[in-house]
This record gives sequence, C-alpha cells and structure tokens, in this order.
Amino acid sequence: MESIVKTRGTVLYVEDGEEARLLMEFAFQREGLEGVLHGVTDGREALDYLSGNGGYAARDEHPLPAVVLLDLNLPGALHGFDVLKWIRAHPVHSHLPVVIFSSSVLEEDRTRARLLGANDFVVTADTSRSSLCSLSWHLDS
Repeated sequence: MESIVKTRGTVLYVEDGEEARLLMEFAFQREGLEGVLHGVTDGREALDYLSGNGGYAARDEHPLPAVVLLDLNLPGALHGFDVLKWIRAHPVHSHLPVVIFSSSVLEEDRTRARLLGANDFVVTADTSRSSLCSLSWHLDS
C-alpha cells in the first residue's frame, strides 16, 4: 500500500473524534505512510478542503486527495451523508473514492451510503490492518 499512496497521493480523513483521528494517524505511521493523511474535523471543513477555499487554497500544502475517509456523524450543519452527496454531485470530485468510516452498525446507514455512491463502509471498531487493506484496494482501483 505504501507505494500506491506515495504515487497516488493524499488521503483526506473527515473525522471529529480526536481518539479516532489519533488511531488512524498511528495506523498510517505504522504502515510507513507519514504525511499522507490530511485531517479535517467537520463537513464544512471537508468541502473547503476539497474546493481549495480559505486556508486550503495552497495545493502544495493541501493536495487534492486520492481517497476520502468519511465519518457520518459530524458536528455542525453538514452530516457525512451531505458531504458524500456534495462529492458525488461535484464535477471534479464525482469519481473520488469515498470510504465511510463510522461507528454505525445500522444496515440503513450502509444502504444509504451505498445508494449515495460510497465505495465502501467500514465500521470504525475495525481500524486495523484489514481496514487499511480495504483502503489500499480503493487507492489501487
């Protein structure tokens, strides 16, 4: 996976939970992928990052991602599903792989995510090597 990410680019991680962010950063570091993961904490910030608005205008510091890891339950006005809908409707980002990383075990959430165009749905209790392997598959496709 390391070579895939290094040649394909950045992973945007949209997650408000500090513990989840630290665990994901640790997992990426453990795989030798320091500097690949770029994090934002809510839906508005995710859209600003993807659009290059405000502090995210410098693409050398905030490159467009190769994949988005998206939490569903985000603070503020934009839920994870809203971010996913925006990505799929945006002409530049519509084909961007989006993997839902959520604590939700509800089948309705999985179904809705799939219908809105998510590429995969990973329950966050599974932030293990198998989750990173799933991410690798999305980066490779």
